Amino acid sequence: MKKIAILTASILMCLSTFAQKDLSSIKYEGALTLFITQSEYNLLLQNHSFKLVNEYYSATHFCYIDNKLPEVVRNMGDLCDYVSEGNTCDDAQALISSKQIYYDKYRLERDEVRYTAYAIGSTGYYVIVYPMDVYHKGYQKIMKEYGF
Repeated sequence: MKKIAILTASILMCLSTFAQKDLSSIKYEGALTLFITQSEYNLLLQNHSFKLVNEYYSATHFCYIDNKLPEVVRNMGDLCDYVSEGNTCDDAQALISSKQIYYDKYRLERDEVRYTAYAIGSTGYYVIVYPMDVYHKGYQKIMKEYGF
């Protein structure tokens, strides 16, 4: 009986290991390039895998850009009204086409339970910040996917 339990536990551990995502699936591209340099990425990939997954999630799951608003939303007005000191507002068409934003350039708020929307000029598109609960659930999920 003891051997069966040990064998079952070993098989489950192996299966969970194979189910995890490999760090090489996090490419240095897109929104991640807005947050860290190539050399920082290489260092994190080799020596600080937890920090790499954390940076990747922050860069790609803080917010999204879309022309449809979620049902429960707090509309904050124009994005350019929230530019941090020393920065300039991004070009609207560049934001829309890339669907990526370096959110540190702005003073964007995150609500506990509602999405927060910032209009990108008069384009009909918005930067939509995930609510805290959605962000944290996604964070926990991705950390488990990468084995943390």
